[in-house]
Amino acid sequence: MLRLKRMARIRFGKRFRSRTNAGGIAGLISVLLVLLLMVCIVHFEYEASPFMEEYTEIKAKQMMSELFGETVTRKTEELGLSYESMTEISYSHNGEVQAVSTDVNSINKLKNAVTVELADILNDEYEYIAEIPIGSFFDSEFLSGSGIKLKFNNTVTGDVRSDFRSEFETGGFNQTVHRLYIDITGELIVIAGGRQEPISFTDSVLVGETVLVGNVPNTVY
Repeated sequence: MLRLKRMARIRFGKRFRSRTNAGGIAGLISVLLVLLLMVCIVHFEYEASPFMEEYTEIKAKQMMSELFGETVTRKTEELGLSYESMTEISYSHNGEVQAVSTDVNSINKLKNAVTVELADILNDEYEYIAEIPIGSFFDSEFLSGSGIKLKFNNTVTGDVRSDFRSEFETGGFNQTVHRLYIDITGELIVIAGGRQEPISFTDSVLVGETVLVGNVPNTVY
């Protein structure tokens, strides 16, 4: 009987020590995996942060450029404006262009309408989604642009200003192209991934153009 009890204690002790050792090894492996994951996250954040800042700026400017162009087109149509309604060309008695004058009222209407709408959009913190392939986070030309796309919700806010610009360009023999542009400048703040990135934005949209025959005229504003 004593012998049986002794053998049971020996077997139970071995089994207990075996389970204890297995649990200790499993716990050690879990700790190592957690530490490895933390190192990978820190390394990924360190490597990805510069890329995210650059990508955020590029994407924000691209989004603002599209929004600006769409706003100019929409407001031009809503106000019923065109190149002909915003300019007046004066000719001499022999048919040569003497001057091109612009309609200040029409130009100001369009400029103010575009500025106000963009300001309203940005004051409401305009949101857009940026999709980045996971391979782009790694410093590898082979992986760049590959893999699943991670989606980030970004927000843009800030101030914008707009102005008109008139430009003449030689279009051929005895011809001049006259173009009207509306320019925009803005100081924006992009909120992405918990970070705030200040960026400066400038862009131009062609409002209208015409071809003038003769010498380059003087422009009157």
